Amino acid sequence: MKLPEKRTRLVAATPIDLGEVRLLPSVLVDTTAYGVPGRGLFRQVKARPVSIVVEGPEGAQWMEIPNETTATISTMAAPAVGIALAAVFLIGAIRFLWRR
Repeated sequence: MKLPEKRTRLVAATPIDLGEVRLLPSVLVDTTAYGVPGRGLFRQVKARPVSIVVEGPEGAQWMEIPNETTATISTMAAPAVGIALAAVFLIGAIRFLWRR
């Protein structure tokens, strides 16, 4: 079985003109592709906006777009694992004491 082929690239999107201001968005594109014997090629593409460059009369300014979803899920994952482990321990302790 062949491992999936992963490719990450930063792509500049179409510029947006707003009067004197020009916005240049950029997108991070993650592509995963692998072949399944007898079924063909499977490809998954994820795109996420990462930054915008704002060009104005006074110069250019780069602004990062934070990934709040990943940050929130990562923050919630640790307590969820802790609660699951505590529940398993509690169930095991109750079963152990119930057999006595």
